[in-house]
Amino acid sequence: MSHDAASALPVEARSFQQRRAGIVTRTMASTVDFVVVGLALVVLYALWNATAFLIDPYGFAFVKPAQVGTLLAGELLLLTYLTGSWATTGRTYGAHLMGLRVVNSRGDTLRWIKALLRSGFCLIFPFGLLWVVINKENRSLQDLVLRTSVIYDWRPR
Repeated sequence: MSHDAASALPVEARSFQQRRAGIVTRTMASTVDFVVVGLALVVLYALWNATAFLIDPYGFAFVKPAQVGTLLAGELLLLTYLTGSWATTGRTYGAHLMGLRVVNSRGDTLRWIKALLRSGFCLIFPFGLLWVVINKENRSLQDLVLRTSVIYDWRPR
């Protein structure tokens, strides 16, 4: 039996394997990632309130976080999530669902520093993703500056 016959990758998707992903797939993956980070913030808020309740159950009142604090916590969480995901497996949960992976110019997983730089660039300038629509190679501004790519890659590493 040949390797292709036993592959879990559908025949229709095989021609896309290792190609750079377009705007729609990348936007869908990013949307999932924002939901993941949003849910993580909700969980952290619940844990914060649960801790406050355990410390003083009689004087308990829900903690009212400052908007700036919530925004900073969300940004820090997103930065950590993206950096850790790209430096370890090359994919976030959204990228995993969409069959995407972030790779360097050699097709390898990003090193921690480059993953952190890419995360920061994506956080500071998220509209850089829109460059994918204009660029013939489906590369965002972040990809061009840091020499990275977001490719279709369904196979686990």
